Amino acid sequence: MQAKGCVKWPLLTCVLQSVNRDVQTASIDVLWGWDPPRYYVKVEPYSHEFWRIFKLKFPDWIVHAKRYRFDHFFSLYTPRFYSVSDLIAWLSDTIRRPRVKGLLLLECAKYNIEARVSR
Repeated sequence: MQAKGCVKWPLLTCVLQSVNRDVQTASIDVLWGWDPPRYYVKVEPYSHEFWRIFKLKFPDWIVHAKRYRFDHFFSLYTPRFYSVSDLIAWLSDTIRRPRVKGLLLLECAKYNIEARVSR
């Protein structure tokens, strides 16, 4: 799977391309101005379409999200979490690939995304 364009987060991009091959780049971004900040997966292009397909392929996504601290009020199409570690744990649980969790957390460390433990 080779993505077109600049790939900022190669492992995350590859993992999400397994859900939808149209994914060209993926990264974890922060919604600033909120206390506490919220973390979400940014997918390009066609973010809304990606999350629509994701939720169809993984209808239990919400069950997994409720096990972690997620912002259910403002997660209309992209689930948003209060910590990077919860976001990564949710993603690996939902797509049933637990072995990528540690690797994705390492990728977060590489890009200076603070993986705050919320437990």
